[in-house]
Amino acid sequence: MKPISSLLVASDFSTDSRHAMQRAALLCKSAGITRGTALHVVETGLLESLTRLLHLPCEAESTLLDDAMRSLEKEVASIFEGSGVQLEPKVRSGKAVDRIIEAAAEPEMVLLGAKGRNLLNATIGSTPGRVIRQSGKPVLVVKSEPVQPYRKVLVAVDFSAHSRRAVEWAARVAPTAPLYLVHVYQAMFEGKMKYAGVTENAINDYRRRAREAAELEMEHFISTLTGVHNLRLHKMIRHGEHPAQTLVRAIRKTGADLVAVGKQGKSLMERLLLGSVTLNLLELSPCDLLVTQ
Repeated sequence: MKPISSLLVASDFSTDSRHAMQRAALLCKSAGITRGTALHVVETGLLESLTRLLHLPCEAESTLLDDAMRSLEKEVASIFEGSGVQLEPKVRSGKAVDRIIEAAAEPEMVLLGAKGRNLLNATIGSTPGRVIRQSGKPVLVVKSEPVQPYRKVLVAVDFSAHSRRAVEWAARVAPTAPLYLVHVYQAMFEGKMKYAGVTENAINDYRRRAREAAELEMEHFISTLTGVHNLRLHKMIRHGEHPAQTLVRAIRKTGADLVAVGKQGKSLMERLLLGSVTLNLLELSPCDLLVTQ
């Protein structure tokens, strides 16, 4: 499988973004990445507020940008020195999400900390959520301090082309880790059948047939994967009315330290909005989250 050529890691000098920088260093070593970009954005609103409140001269912006560059270079050197990776520090001014999207044009993937200096959890309105929604690149949201390369990866699959790309990207990000392919199925109209007085035995039989259909579809899905050795793959079929919560339970059961999901699924709603499963995992996942396009 083709190795990842380059990455972009965003830093706001928070603890979480430092964790993202550390994960980038581990990822470069384990996945064979040799170059990338470290980006810090000085928010336009901050510049304007400081200039107005402190009556700073016009040169203040240049001074702030220079100070930020020195801080970023120091952070990069402390993590990447001696690694052989060419990580270019860049400082820009403007809106963080806009500048991250611009800088992500060339690199293959983006790394972000789950929380920034505002200490808000990753949500659709946070920087990670907005970058995931607007970016055309895979986004890795780092939720905890990394200590080693990814050991176990759980991939949420709905058998779409998007989930196929999630599997392929998971294999690239964690080239030696086992991949747990998890499909959460629901027997359609199961709830209505209960209200209609259908017997429990009939419902169980209906649910069994739905599981068998999901298992067959999983086998076909695996047969379409390319570049991923079957020995790395572990199939998990789970029944659940709430996919994200069922996936979180699977994460805890397997001990996965990374969960991967495709941003778009089969439904129209998933295509119009950031999918509900992705959004819920962004908030609920106990481990890092890789969202592919």
